[in-house]
Amino acid sequence: MIKNFSKLLPYLIWAGGILLTASCVKETADDEPRKEEQRYFEIYMASHYPEAVPQASGLYYIVNKEGAGEMPGDSTWVLLDYVSYILPDEDVYDTYIENVAIDNNLYDTAALYGPYKLKNGLLNKGFTEGLSMMKEGGEATFLFTSDLGYGSTKAGSVGAYHSLKYEVRLVKVLGDNIESYEATHILAYADTIPGADTIYDVETDSYMYYVVDSATTGAPVAIDSTIQVAYKGYLLDGRVFDETKDDNYYEFKVGDYESGTSPIVGWHLGLQRFREGEKGRLIIPYQMAYGEFGQHTTRGNVAIPPYESLVFDVEVVSVTAGEDDTHPVAEK
Repeated sequence: MIKNFSKLLPYLIWAGGILLTASCVKETADDEPRKEEQRYFEIYMASHYPEAVPQASGLYYIVNKEGAGEMPGDSTWVLLDYVSYILPDEDVYDTYIENVAIDNNLYDTAALYGPYKLKNGLLNKGFTEGLSMMKEGGEATFLFTSDLGYGSTKAGSVGAYHSLKYEVRLVKVLGDNIESYEATHILAYADTIPGADTIYDVETDSYMYYVVDSATTGAPVAIDSTIQVAYKGYLLDGRVFDETKDDNYYEFKVGDYESGTSPIVGWHLGLQRFREGEKGRLIIPYQMAYGEFGQHTTRGNVAIPPYESLVFDVEVVSVTAGEDDTHPVAEK
């Protein structure tokens, strides 16, 4: 065995040399863009933040307004306002602040603007570290090179070896357990609405709420009915994400979950408590709405946040009985 190994030794040395050479070539290829990025970053920092001192990681954390509330951890859900920049030119590439999006040609008519719901730790290392240093109500700027960002990988509109800057306002810390937070949040909201009643869905093991504000003696909505609905949809904080215009009503068959026109589960269940001509509200948890991922626009922006409870003002404009109409799941 020793003799066989001695015969292999020159080959192993040769192969190792090739691997080492390849590694050196890659390091050399990576070295130049990294040096160039670092040079531009240092020039930017010296010009804009000459007194700033980096953290041990290389992150520059600039306090613009000291917060007084809770600090998020590296897996905490938060609501925040932010603007993201590519350095050194300060090109804005992402934001959910409406006027900033408009001013920088980033506006998406289908996106939901306002405080952004985020689980810390899902972006890059620099952002995660910076956000973990903030307190609720505070405002800060994070700056760092691609070592804490996306490195040699292109991420959306951020190219390889690009330094980043974030201006962040931490609106609210939601906690590590978003399911528990949303359950408490929707219950507190429903408690403010006189006459709100509950509907339990066994499939999702969750409760939604409804209230009929204007009752009629019209035809009842039942499974297999085709109905037209006028509506306005908004979050619990009041931000409107969708609504019908004029006579452009939303039409679908109740109980038909497979149709391309099928709405969320909460509509199928909740509207069975209504009659033609009635107006009211549906308060729907994320389990019966758009779930843990929410909904995105065709441009990739958030239209409905993840784990989001929704409210709909509804009016049942018309009810057309189907061949197999069955009574609502529960009596009104």
